[in-house]
Amino acid sequence: MKTISVALQKGGVGKTTVSVSLAAELAKTSKVCLVDADPQGNASASLISSLSHELSDILNGKCYVKDAIIETAVPGLSIIPTAGRNESGENELRLYRSTLATKEVFAICDLTDEIAKLGYDYCIFDTCPAFDNFEENIFQATDEAIAVVQADKFSQDGLEDFINNLKEFRKHRRCEKTELKTIVINNVNHSYKLANNILKVYNEANAFSIIEIPQDQAFKISQMKKIPVQYVTEKKETKEAVAQLAALIK
Repeated sequence: MKTISVALQKGGVGKTTVSVSLAAELAKTSKVCLVDADPQGNASASLISSLSHELSDILNGKCYVKDAIIETAVPGLSIIPTAGRNESGENELRLYRSTLATKEVFAICDLTDEIAKLGYDYCIFDTCPAFDNFEENIFQATDEAIAVVQADKFSQDGLEDFINNLKEFRKHRRCEKTELKTIVINNVNHSYKLANNILKVYNEANAFSIIEIPQDQAFKISQMKKIPVQYVTEKKETKEAVAQLAALIK
């Protein structure tokens, strides 16, 4: 099983939409498990309407991995969800991140081992905009990271921070397998000169594979309908970008 983490230390760049779209595209030919590792639970909300168990239940030993996995409406795609807040108004995953994650360095490795035993070909992690102990535990179990940015200066800064933090993580965790090969530039609008200048910098750097996903209102529609964007959009460019991203991962 190949494990992919979609990440960046900046919110609002579209990590969740990329995670869901990539997982759904890979599910066309493979068995895929998407793990919603963001306490906000947006990936879960975009694919399912209810749940019995969530990621924090597995990590806290309240259920087995197989008990938390939910098959989505997309053939071949399952999800380990995150609920956001429970009935008491608490966020169990956020609590785990701030307490047990520091001690349980290999908990996510154990999780992915169990997912692999269930016959999945790919495991996709949708992460939150942070790089703390919990994210490091995820990267410990990750074969390849995908950075998601937008064509703006703040995303550029966030990408630089992410690259540096990933480098430091690989050094102090002695984890050589986690690689960053691909950058997804999301919500691209070529009518803006600044965006084009930033895109030119990314492409001329020639350090990573670059995937451009165009600005597309279908992403918002897909979230409301709980259907991945490639099944909703009328833009050929969006479908092609998602397919190219999946092809790079395989």
